[in-house]
Amino acid sequence: MKTDDLLAALAADTRPGPGVAQRLSRALPGAMVVAAVVFALGWGVRQDLVAAMTSPAALKPLVPLALAGLAGTLALTLSRPEARGGRTATALWVFAVVLIAAFGAALAAGGLSGLMTDLFTPSLITCLASIPALALPLLAATLWALSAGAPRRPALTGALGGLAAGSLAASLYALYCDQDTALFVLPAYASAIGIVTLTGTVLGTRTLAW
Repeated sequence: MKTDDLLAALAADTRPGPGVAQRLSRALPGAMVVAAVVFALGWGVRQDLVAAMTSPAALKPLVPLALAGLAGTLALTLSRPEARGGRTATALWVFAVVLIAAFGAALAAGGLSGLMTDLFTPSLITCLASIPALALPLLAATLWALSAGAPRRPALTGALGGLAAGSLAASLYALYCDQDTALFVLPAYASAIGIVTLTGTVLGTRTLAW
């Protein structure tokens, strides 16, 4: 079979390949357990977690969890050649715009001085180190699963896998982090997730190409 014929046959069904989905269903739960155990041993939950979950801080784990779902779904879709992102890609863009708008509103309210005060604390270094560390098993599992597919854009697919893994790790880290202001959470978490996304991009270029 010629390459063009193979591509046409694979592209006829743009759903995520069963190999990718099956791999992910096997690998991701184990990776989540590993990340959770490492989190419990190295970080643990904040002392006022119950009270925090009855305040706007409850959004801290939920927002990255939703982002992980969108990014992971799109990565699975793009694991098929010639697949298009469709509504999931649109939803991901809308999600990003909403987060940027939320940061803009918080910055307008708090000003640059508020950003400097809230963001540049010792917690920033902890956040930037912790989320990528917790994401390592999640990223490894995600890229291993995606390697069963045949993405035409391996760098983008790897980036989405990294975005999903980093967002899952951020959701877990949020249970420990006691910095609840938008001027800390939005830029700090975005930067940490961005590190994992960039790592996924680089690794995806090498491991997902076919």
